[in-house]
Parts: sequence; C-alpha cells; structure tokens
Amino acid sequence: MSLGTIGAAVVLGGPGGTVADMPHVDRTVGNVQVTALIDADFPAGPIVEAFPDVAAEELLASAATDPGVYAPGDEWRLRVRAWVVRHPEGLLLMDTGIGGPSSPSQAWAPVPGVLPDALNEIGVAPHHVDTVVISHVHDDHVGGLLDEDGRPMFASARHLLQVADLTWQRELARESEEDQLILDLLTPVEGAGLLEAIEGDLRLTDHLELHPLPGHTPGHQVLRVRSDGRRLVLCADTWNHPMQFAHPDRPSGPDNHHVQAAASRRALLAELLSHPGTVIAPTHLAESFGEVRSGRDGLAAWTPLD
Repeated sequence: MSLGTIGAAVVLGGPGGTVADMPHVDRTVGNVQVTALIDADFPAGPIVEAFPDVAAEELLASAATDPGVYAPGDEWRLRVRAWVVRHPEGLLLMDTGIGGPSSPSQAWAPVPGVLPDALNEIGVAPHHVDTVVISHVHDDHVGGLLDEDGRPMFASARHLLQVADLTWQRELARESEEDQLILDLLTPVEGAGLLEAIEGDLRLTDHLELHPLPGHTPGHQVLRVRSDGRRLVLCADTWNHPMQFAHPDRPSGPDNHHVQAAASRRALLAELLSHPGTVIAPTHLAESFGEVRSGRDGLAAWTPLD
C-alpha cells in the first residue's frame, strides 16, 4: 500500500519513541496465543485521501465516533501491525510490516518499521518462526521479509501467499518500478525455496486455517483461529476504518477491486455475526482486537476489546 508523499510527520510510535512505548497486546484462544505487535504508528496524510471514494463530510464526521484512527489535522493515524501466533504445532508470523530503512515503504512512510526489535522484546528470534503468512502483497505487509543484507529474514520458515497475489504482483512489476521493488522482496524468498503459492483455503493445523478474501488485492487472505470452541480471525485489511463495519460498501483507497472488497467484507461480517463472540484482529485500526456486534439500528459495529 503506497500512500504517496507524506511530508513532515509527527511520529506517534516506532522510532519516534521506543518499542517499549508501544504495548504488545495478547489474546488467548483456547491453547493458541495471538500477540499483536506494533511495527509503526504515524500520521499517513489526509484521511480524505486515504479513503477518496467516501464522501469527505461523512469521513470527517466519523472522527467524533472513531477518534483512534485520526491524527491532528484530520490525518489518518496509521498503525501497522504484525501478528505472532503461538500454537501447539509451532510459531506463525502473519505479515512483516513496513520493513527497514531500505524497504520500498520508505518512499512514503516517515519511519522504518521496528518488527525485529518488537519480536526480540517478546522473546522471538527470526529462526523461531516456522511459518510466515503473507496476507497480501502491499509493501506495509511484506516490507520486512528481508534483512538489511537482502536475505530472507525468516530463513527457517515456509512463506504462504495466495497465487493470485503473486501473479498480480508480477504483472504490476512489468509496468511500475514501485511494484518491481515490492516483487524484489519476494524474489529472494522464492529463490531460497521458502515461498509457497497457495490457491484457496488451506488448513494449516487443527487450529489454524487460511481463507482468501479478495478485493483489497486479488489474493488478500485472512487467518482463522479456532480452539476449545473459541474463534479469532486475523482479518488483515478487510477493514481499514471502523465505519466500514456499518457500511461495507465504503472502500479503502488501496482496495484493488471495490465491488469484490465490499462483497468480502459482507461475507466475513455474516460469518462473524453468525458466531457471536468471535474476536477479530485488524491490521490498521486503533485497537488490536475487537468484536462485531449488531446495533439497535441493525447495522454492524466494531466493538474494541483492548
């Protein structure tokens, strides 16, 4: 997700302070533990530019009810998260943040990501990770795939990506230098034999299942966690603003296919509402964990749990 030129920005997390300033939040689902790590936190330009197909007056009015996604001056306060999933069969990492100083995201992000330090803080070294799930190929999700020497950061892990996203990124790279730089993050992982392009649902363990939800990108995918009768969904960029729960047809600016993304939001909403108490974990909202509940007006609503 390239957000364009940001200019001078006040950093709200990450290298503007210390990793310790950004609390890591845990949720337990049966015998699975999910930890939300903040890789970066900063104003990412005017929020009306981040959601250009939503009426500006409606978007700005949402600051009163959803202040956590707004920075001063009606900017979008962008949190970038990665997720550590400790489960009985191993340790999974979902997404790798915006990456270090040499990552493509540094063309638009005012700070590098701090994922390696955040992992270290919770006692996770790169070689502990046995599975990396790439929710989709935007650079704020794949930026940390490589170390500063250009080698795979998680050299002991299989990397799982929907084939639709890999094909799409290769097509984009033929036309755009920016997209070629994103493909360049995937190429060393593929060259090392670590990249597995999958198609459709994939059951990883008795507790973990990948499920494609296209629209944000062609191969955008989420991770379902189920254990001891409890459920959690790492929903990546299905929702980038709380208003999209009540109004799933309102697109995010980076949505590749607006109609398909809206259909995916509605499909996951139906699943969540049919299983009350399911926890969801979005990458970019103010809070790490929440639930979807039906309000008295009949509209779905984001209910934070942090």
